[in-house]
Amino acid sequence: MEPFDPNNAPQLSEQQKEQLRRDLYTLEKRLAKIHAIRTDINEHFAHIDRSNYTTALTQKKNLQNLRREYEQLEKEAVKCLEPADAAVVLEQEYNYILTVDNILTTTRELKRNAPIGEENREAIMSGLEQFYNGLRAELVADRKEREARQKLN
Repeated sequence: MEPFDPNNAPQLSEQQKEQLRRDLYTLEKRLAKIHAIRTDINEHFAHIDRSNYTTALTQKKNLQNLRREYEQLEKEAVKCLEPADAAVVLEQEYNYILTVDNILTTTRELKRNAPIGEENREAIMSGLEQFYNGLRAELVADRKEREARQKLN
């Protein structure tokens, strides 16, 4: 599938094409902000293990910022996309927000020593540990891929 080019949309007037270009630029800027926040969160999470798991709670402000950006994305930035395409973009970001929120909520409850039983506590800690390990592996793979692309250029 070729990228959408507003210049090659013959059914649109010049004014509509210009508005579409502005809307696409707004979408691009909003997604860049969202991904910058996600990168900050991921980089922080990549340093978490069992011994410092409560440091995840320091990402509450980043999560709030991410939610605000998502709300703006939902309101304004996706208006230039077809509904199905907008749904894909919104779903990906929403799922990420839910994941981070679940991690912070779970971590908060573990820190409060919620009465869940030692076996459940261990299972939850193990799940968090697997998440953080998987995130670290994903970040390493992403860096290697970026470095390989840079060498090709």
